[in-house]
Amino acid sequence: LSHLYNIVDKNAQTIIFKRNQAQEKLNAYMRELKEQYGYVRLIILKARQLGVTTDRLLDGLDDCILKTNQNIVITAHNREKQKEIFQKVKYSYQKVPEALKTDKGIRYKPKPKYDNVNELYFPNNNSKIQVSLDSRSWTPSKLHITELAFRTDAREMMAGTLPSMPKQSDIVIETTANGVGNYFYEMRYKYYGRDDWEFKTIFIGRWFADEYRVTLQPKEVIKLPAELAHLDALDLDDEQKKRYLQQYDILGRDVFQEYPSTPEEAFLTTGDTVFSLQLVKNLSILPYKEDEKIAKLRIYAPPKDNCLYGIDTAEWGKDGDNSCIKVRDQDLNLLACYYGTIPPDMLCEVIDRLIELGYKGIIGIERNNTGLTTITKAKDYPWYSMLYAERTIDKISNQPTRKYGRQTNTKTRPLMINEYEEAIRRGFITQVDERLRTEMYSFIYNEKHKPEAQEGTHDDAIMADAICYQMRKELAYDMSRALQNESE
Repeated sequence: LSHLYNIVDKNAQTIIFKRNQAQEKLNAYMRELKEQYGYVRLIILKARQLGVTTDRLLDGLDDCILKTNQNIVITAHNREKQKEIFQKVKYSYQKVPEALKTDKGIRYKPKPKYDNVNELYFPNNNSKIQVSLDSRSWTPSKLHITELAFRTDAREMMAGTLPSMPKQSDIVIETTANGVGNYFYEMRYKYYGRDDWEFKTIFIGRWFADEYRVTLQPKEVIKLPAELAHLDALDLDDEQKKRYLQQYDILGRDVFQEYPSTPEEAFLTTGDTVFSLQLVKNLSILPYKEDEKIAKLRIYAPPKDNCLYGIDTAEWGKDGDNSCIKVRDQDLNLLACYYGTIPPDMLCEVIDRLIELGYKGIIGIERNNTGLTTITKAKDYPWYSMLYAERTIDKISNQPTRKYGRQTNTKTRPLMINEYEEAIRRGFITQVDERLRTEMYSFIYNEKHKPEAQEGTHDDAIMADAICYQMRKELAYDMSRALQNESE
């Protein structure tokens, strides 16, 4: 691909196409997927003007010229873009030499039987490449979907497209972000971090562009402001950091949306966020290993005494929210976490596995409809006594009583969130997982100044971790009371 095809560059000059750094990164990852699974299912979140679409359409054209029975489909998000992409395909085809010298002899460029406004068909090898608005009428061998986040009919288009795809065909979805709450955001959120045969996700930041660097002056030292400190954790050299710093000086915080360096930046909310985005960027994300018995149960550190559990339960099912478990130690280091769409009663099996591994402590379960199911099922397990119970006064008997679970209502929820935000702001909590950090980017104050997840986003990780932090307070209270009793 870096020798044969001509494209028009940004300076309106015809040049031989050569893959840039972003395109090389993408294709290296696609080769890994092909070797592992035999096909590619990939969701690409990217910055603008990295040439991903150009790379994919030339890859498809190459298949059609050199292979038989290929059906390459590229879908555009609107008719204007459809025409523009097809003109690129057609121009590159026209510039291909009539004869190609290969190690197997001379290969002649196939002649199209017809070419219309969106398709080239080559009858001698029965291959074709087409740029369309959807793929309902075809069975592609390769499907590339561009700018899915900008399609108003994305859900309907994908529902009509995916079932028709052969199992071994490649599907690549690439788009820049378009806020939160749309179909692409939901789809990426669903598959992000998963390790199965369905879709993988990858992020290609603007700094992967070859030109995204500025030469340093002699003895120049790059000093990043606190809001850009997260760049030090990325694989960037000082010339790339200098370029980013220049954009930051010009655009201010708008640089995060225009030239995102992380996936979270690409989805930055426009609302008033509860958490300081500067602090959120700098929270540590630790390596983990997945448990051998329970899928999606991540282990970050060995168990310690008096572990703290925060558990947010949810309705389960195809479109249900995730139930979430957070486990920390007394110093609020992250030990383990779990996300999954699972029946509330079966959540006890995950807790039981954590107890088996040695994570014993105080277990805080949100007391709501689904949480009551989990609490009731917990009676069947020997660790039931570890469940947190609120101390209340019975209204009828006027006697002290205990209710298992952590009640969150219109009065207690804002206070819990405020205390959790303070824990983040004051540096008590410094370790998170990537999903929790993503939720923090879109957790905002609504019009009534109440904290909530922005429309189309989630907060199950935040709620679980906030409950976990409350358990630290309860543990401190219990220990203080025990010391007092011992003294007496």
